[in-house]
Amino acid sequence: MIENEKNKDSYRAQFPHTENGHIYLNHAAISPLSRKVTTALRDYLDNRSFGSVEDFETWMQTVDETRNLIARFIHTNHPERVTFMGNTSDAISAVAEGLSWNDGDEIILNSMEFPSNVQPFRILERFGVKLIYLIPDDEGRIFPEQIKKAITEKTRLVSISAVQYLNGFRADLKSIGEICNQYNLLFVVDGIQGLGAADIDVTTCRIDALATGAHKWLMAPMGIGFLYISEKLMKQLSPAKTGWLSVEVPWDLTNFDQPWLPVSKHLETGTLNISGIFGLNVSLKNFFDIGTDTVQNEIGKLVDFTIERLQDEPSVKIITPMQPQDRAGIITFSVNGMDSPDDFVNSLKSNGITISAREGYIRISPHYYNTTDEIETVLNLIFSS
Repeated sequence: MIENEKNKDSYRAQFPHTENGHIYLNHAAISPLSRKVTTALRDYLDNRSFGSVEDFETWMQTVDETRNLIARFIHTNHPERVTFMGNTSDAISAVAEGLSWNDGDEIILNSMEFPSNVQPFRILERFGVKLIYLIPDDEGRIFPEQIKKAITEKTRLVSISAVQYLNGFRADLKSIGEICNQYNLLFVVDGIQGLGAADIDVTTCRIDALATGAHKWLMAPMGIGFLYISEKLMKQLSPAKTGWLSVEVPWDLTNFDQPWLPVSKHLETGTLNISGIFGLNVSLKNFFDIGTDTVQNEIGKLVDFTIERLQDEPSVKIITPMQPQDRAGIITFSVNGMDSPDDFVNSLKSNGITISAREGYIRISPHYYNTTDEIETVLNLIFSS
């Protein structure tokens, strides 16, 4: 057995569903949990049930360690700027609600965004904020030059998904960040479809806010995510979402008139999702153990294989961009003659296969442990239906 096959076998051994013959290619929706993650969760729950119950010292050590792992993962030397959040929407809302807005301020978005990167800004229309929706080109791409042309003297913020949820378009974050820096605009990135499948460097890309949940490509439990904010953004955010842990000395319980903590800390308003953080901690360690480049390369190979295979089918229309630099882990397409992708996807479940139907398209999203044989099996079923 060649070395790559040995590695793939070791990757797959961490995911029990593969032993049952379940082909899971829907990581853009939610990922399965590895054995390592579920072991960490069980250990935590067992300790809560049968052990010391209160183990605050260990919990806080894990919280601090996970914050540092996140900082390393997104390439920042400032773990103190990482705040644990429940999901992407909470993280983006914390930015939108924490800024002071003026009538006529403009925010640049685009028409492909998942609602998590729209609704937290849309509610700002009550303050007179105007949302500018850019329209993608014929291949479903938004270019930095397009964003630059849309900037006016009223533009305050640009927000974009690192990878779009439907067609899988991967934005040129570095170039967009340079444009935002040039015009002194805030740069917000929805990272949930990128992190874990693609590298996101908040420092090089000059990202002011990176918001994500961790249950997709990061392969962690649901209900845990994080928000990274830059020093520039920290100076502009005000305490909008607060709680008992948002002040300098929270255990001084009767002293209500305390100074607020820095914004990156006061957003952790109360009891944290400790079990979620335990799961994220182990999942991130697993990425580093394997090698983040290795994970991304394995995903890239599977995506390339899928696209090449689909291009051989005359009945297929692929809406995922063709250039490798314009995509990450998502392949989305339609099949001529398939009346209901939703019904077809549901029918696959009886065969132990999970993919996704979105907006009338089929979406396949493999992770590093998947194989070309699994993808071939799914595609054969699609084209024999």
